[in-house]
Amino acid sequence: MAETELSRRGSIRTWRERIVGGIKRQPPLTPGWKGASIALFGIAGVIFLIQSYHLIGSRGLWDYVTGTGVFLLAIALIAMVIAGVLHLAKRMPSRYIGLALASFILLFISFIGPMTVMFIVTLSVLAGCSLSGAIISRWIRGSYREAKTRTKVIAGIATAVTVVFTLCTGAWLVDGGRAELAKPYRLSVMKAPEHYPGTLANPAEPGTYPIKKLTYGSANGYRKVFNAEDSLITEPVDGSAFVANWSSLRTKTFGFGPEAIPLNGLVWYPDGEGPFPLVMIVHGNHLATDYSDPGYAYLGELLASRGYIVVSIDENFLNTSPFDDLFMLNVLEKENPARGWLMLEHLSVWKKWNGTVGNPFYGKVDMHRIALIGHSRGGEAVTVAAAYNQLQSPPEDGNIKFNYGFGIRSVISLAGTDGQYEPASRPTELIDLNYLALQGAHDMDVSSFAGASQYNRVGFTPGSDNFKASVYIYGANHGQFNTVWGRSDAPGLGNLLYNRAQLIPQEEQLQAAKVLISSFLDATLYGRTEYRAIFQDLGHAREWLPDTMYINDYLDARTTLISTFDEDIDLSTTTLPGGQLIGERLTEWKEEQVEMKFAPGPFSAVRLGWDRGKVDGIPSYTIVLPDTGLAVPPNGTLVFSMADRSGTQEELVDLTIEVEDTSGNTASMPLSAAGGLLPMFEGGIVKWPFTSLMPTKEPVFQNFAFRLSDFRHVNPSFQPERISRIRFVFDQSANGSIYLRDVGLRDDAAISDAVKSTIGKENER
Repeated sequence: MAETELSRRGSIRTWRERIVGGIKRQPPLTPGWKGASIALFGIAGVIFLIQSYHLIGSRGLWDYVTGTGVFLLAIALIAMVIAGVLHLAKRMPSRYIGLALASFILLFISFIGPMTVMFIVTLSVLAGCSLSGAIISRWIRGSYREAKTRTKVIAGIATAVTVVFTLCTGAWLVDGGRAELAKPYRLSVMKAPEHYPGTLANPAEPGTYPIKKLTYGSANGYRKVFNAEDSLITEPVDGSAFVANWSSLRTKTFGFGPEAIPLNGLVWYPDGEGPFPLVMIVHGNHLATDYSDPGYAYLGELLASRGYIVVSIDENFLNTSPFDDLFMLNVLEKENPARGWLMLEHLSVWKKWNGTVGNPFYGKVDMHRIALIGHSRGGEAVTVAAAYNQLQSPPEDGNIKFNYGFGIRSVISLAGTDGQYEPASRPTELIDLNYLALQGAHDMDVSSFAGASQYNRVGFTPGSDNFKASVYIYGANHGQFNTVWGRSDAPGLGNLLYNRAQLIPQEEQLQAAKVLISSFLDATLYGRTEYRAIFQDLGHAREWLPDTMYINDYLDARTTLISTFDEDIDLSTTTLPGGQLIGERLTEWKEEQVEMKFAPGPFSAVRLGWDRGKVDGIPSYTIVLPDTGLAVPPNGTLVFSMADRSGTQEELVDLTIEVEDTSGNTASMPLSAAGGLLPMFEGGIVKWPFTSLMPTKEPVFQNFAFRLSDFRHVNPSFQPERISRIRFVFDQSANGSIYLRDVGLRDDAAISDAVKSTIGKENER
């Protein structure tokens, strides 16, 4: 026992002597280096002490000394670790150091994804492979054959730990992730069937028209499909003003430069007399040589059977091409406006064909009923096209003349980007268009709801009859809107970092897209206004949509907005002049840009928080309507958009909506009467245990609508036409935090008449 203790003490002493000896063996600093060290650390220390005083000196002497000391200690420890690593590196062979650095770079660019996760995974693979290789090699070469038993045991344990760590890293990479089986707020649960009589025809069912197909393309086309024997011929266009840094390698790959961009398209169209609405689809950024345009055939075939001419255009030559871009060292630049401009050039061709005798599309295209659908960067391109369509020149160059003015009525964004191109350094605004944004909660590319920003920049003028809507789909990703892209949102091995097990099957995501897109186009291009009901309340599509969770928003031109919270910084005034805002007993009350996953969104809302356990009385937020300037419609509906932002509620947030007329008569209904406020959907995009390294949820706005006549049923004395106040009373949930925006009154009289006259009828094409 004593010998063992002496041996242990001797071992400790030996290790201590090695460490101290290692330090002592370091050569002393020369006078020059010594002077440099003293001057550098002295000046840096004085500067830091001054800055530290500015930051925390006002807290008092003790906090200043403590905080400064802790920070200095942390810096010293970090510096010692870095110095130790550098010292250790000196003892490694330079050949290994070179290989390790090269391997780190290769691994890092192979796992393209969230930066922090890329770094951790790269280091894990590097360390695991290096240690495993070193230890196993030593065992094979017999390095431990003559070693003591204790050394062998330690080496064996180290070997086992290293091998297990390496295998676990590999297993983590190839594992698909964890699926969240619980979906407590599924559409079938939230929308009771008795509230939705099945009177609408399924918009995702094929129509009665036989489908015909053809292609068109420019003679310098790089793909034979666009220059088949029966293809229509188009002239290339000069896009050199809209792109920059087009490399000679890109020209060699595609066979043309920016001055001769081809106009290529895949067309599905109904076999009938017409004229038919025209729907143009554009893909987003993907590998340039993995062609994206065929991935929307599911939409082309469905819509063509229902009376639409559909074209999926080719813009693959504007996409990422690692070879042509010298592995991202010489990338194509400023191509985002080109994506939208090219759509208008395609429309110019269609306009010409529609007026050319002998062309297959002569007189068959209704150029006054056009819809643009874009996916990813294409989702932003369609807004650029819609904006350019109304301009005489691009904002960046008045010498270029536009002459478009096409009848673009509707724009659809599928997981669209936003802000990658800003005309004249301003966000793209759209007026008097119908707009639909679809976004997946598990999008691993555009992982924040960028389409919500454009949604809030779509405006209407009095007298128009347009609407905008958004639908946020739990389990949907970025790529499954395109059958070519599929479940992989990252390039190559980068997909191994993501939790793809949470995704809904692709056929379900395609079904959701077909239901919503077909409904939207029927409502906006064919005037089947009954399909607006789907976007006001997804319960009307509960039989056709996949049974996952959804959050949807809606606003139309028939709505007089009282408060949008975008107009100024005054908490007490409404957007409509003359109104007043009053908050009582709230823990939070401020107007701010909405906090999305990675940054505040470019749109605002009022943030309201409450905790009834901390105040006496009931918290509330009141909107006092202006005395003049607001005409209450006969079939008026109170509408507003609300988003949960607490993210901690186990139950749905509920509150009371109270209205008051000028005589003081009040009536109230619970928010849950129009559907509960859904929580923020949590989408763990990165696999465990790194899920929390990326934001997992963000507030998404949900529209609510209360008919004023229903309040009158609650209290017959209440006079809807004389409504004077709208009050949000936080008396149901004990605490919470929400965003509120777009509070207004909607005139449902005209739309109700249209629905009554058409609902339940079969499609007439």
